[in-house]
Amino acid sequence: MLAAFATPVHAITPDKAEFKKLADGVYAYVGKLNDANAMIVVTSQGVVVIDTGNNQPETRNIQKHIQAVTQQPVRYVVITQNHGDHIGGTPLFSPPATVVLHARTAKEWAGWKPYQVNTWRKRFPERSEALKNFHPLDAALTFTDRMTLRLGGKTMELIYVDDAYNPGDIAVWMPEEGVLHAGFAGYKERHPDIRPDYSHGTTVGMMKQLEALIALKPKVIVPAHGPLMGTTDLQAMIDYLVIARQKVRAMMEKGMPLEAIRKNFRMEEYKGWDREAHYPVIAATIYRELRGEGPEITTVNERTVKGKIDKIEEEGRYLTVSTEDGKPLALRISNATDIEGVPDRSHFKIGMRFTALYEEQKERNETLQFVVQ
Repeated sequence: MLAAFATPVHAITPDKAEFKKLADGVYAYVGKLNDANAMIVVTSQGVVVIDTGNNQPETRNIQKHIQAVTQQPVRYVVITQNHGDHIGGTPLFSPPATVVLHARTAKEWAGWKPYQVNTWRKRFPERSEALKNFHPLDAALTFTDRMTLRLGGKTMELIYVDDAYNPGDIAVWMPEEGVLHAGFAGYKERHPDIRPDYSHGTTVGMMKQLEALIALKPKVIVPAHGPLMGTTDLQAMIDYLVIARQKVRAMMEKGMPLEAIRKNFRMEEYKGWDREAHYPVIAATIYRELRGEGPEITTVNERTVKGKIDKIEEEGRYLTVSTEDGKPLALRISNATDIEGVPDRSHFKIGMRFTALYEEQKERNETLQFVVQ
């Protein structure tokens, strides 16, 4: 019966980002082609930026839209989830802006390796001098439960739904305007990005967050990715997760091994939803949850490779390359990747030769340093 509520519409945002007014002084930056969204709150005492865009060009675009509606400076950057497409643009604003984030996220930042801090400092060349002796936590304000941010007559409630495996994901609620930035839990017609290492939490934790957000009865919701949405879309994701768990449980009860479950897991009731590539990882995450296992912990091996770029996906976020010995290799280029030789990952070209340092991963290898030759 739950499947009857699924909507077969493919909810993909246009190929150009949109800046939409939601309420007086409140705007949504809706990323192109389901890139990460942001929310902007303009007050008489400064601006609050909630998440910062998928890559450097998008962050600069957010900045241009802000400057088109106000001359007030950005006073705060609020981080809803600790992933590159949400935090990567922060160094364009901070310092002087204060970064507000959950204590769990701050703890992860405190453990950053030197190359990660260096990448942060050089992400926007025009800011390199201001950031040369700066650590991302130097201008940070953290909290553990809830926090209320008041600025220029606007009230923003930062909501953390406690869960053993919530990595620090939060939502931002504006009760007077009825506007909600739903953070990681907010997706519209998109298969969720949950992973066996629980770096995006668990399905149980996600449902707990969704239930808390529905109870607020928001008028309009800015999701992490995709078009603006309402509470019915939050409920649709709960229904999705219930069905997904039922499917994995049924396969487990038949004695199917994990690899077979990863291969056979499908959500055809939600045909047309974005990111079907997430199927195997969703199944593996639910499998661990149902077995009562903690997050997957894998040995990380660093490798160096030389080769050329054969295929580019999502403006350089994913690369398929061939190594010097002709073998194919999948690389993920995050906002934490230290890139040399081009301004940013959107400038990659087919045939480019490179040297890369990467960590071996199950799905796609995480690139630490990428040097275009």
